[in-house]
Amino acid sequence: MTSPVERVYETIRNRILEQEYVPSQTLVESSLAKELGVSRNTVRKALLQLVNDKLVEVEANKSPRVKYLTKEEALNLIAIRERLEGLIAYSVAQVIEDSDIDKIKKNLQEMKMLLDEGDLVEYSKKNDIIHQIIDDICPNREAIEMIKSIRLQLRSYNKRTILIIGRGEESYKEHLALIEALEERDPEKSERAMRKHMSSVRNTLIKNYEMLF
Repeated sequence: MTSPVERVYETIRNRILEQEYVPSQTLVESSLAKELGVSRNTVRKALLQLVNDKLVEVEANKSPRVKYLTKEEALNLIAIRERLEGLIAYSVAQVIEDSDIDKIKKNLQEMKMLLDEGDLVEYSKKNDIIHQIIDDICPNREAIEMIKSIRLQLRSYNKRTILIIGRGEESYKEHLALIEALEERDPEKSERAMRKHMSSVRNTLIKNYEMLF
């Protein structure tokens, strides 16, 4: 059974990730407690978990607020993510099985249909599934744990990059190149394909920073 703290944590976390709460928005404990039907102490404990997730920040004598990433912070995180994602792809290429390839291809086909229909929100969800398949295969569990925190911090920003005109088509081509490299069981090629994909995300962020942040 989910505890009150976990329930409040999940609620606030989802609102941040879905951009219902925007960067720098103040989170008032008393208001949240009243809305969610819990004590302020329960809200405080949930917010502390979100501070650990680096989704919320607290300054002395100020109310908690949704963490805002500066451009430098975002680019630093993406640079780290690029290298970690490359390492993950390298590791996966050595152990991936035909059944895994089939799962990724199925999702890619659905991504193409959604892209043609202009449904970029659902397209992004299918993209998440592909990365989850890759994560589940990866034998380097330490890399997976490290990447989770970085993805979480960048999630609300990354979700917006797919809405940039032309980015969907680029993303789809990058995923095709990645699955081709994985199907060949070529670690170096897989790493390059994944890093190119992450590099494109970084370049999109740089070019459209004012719109995305």
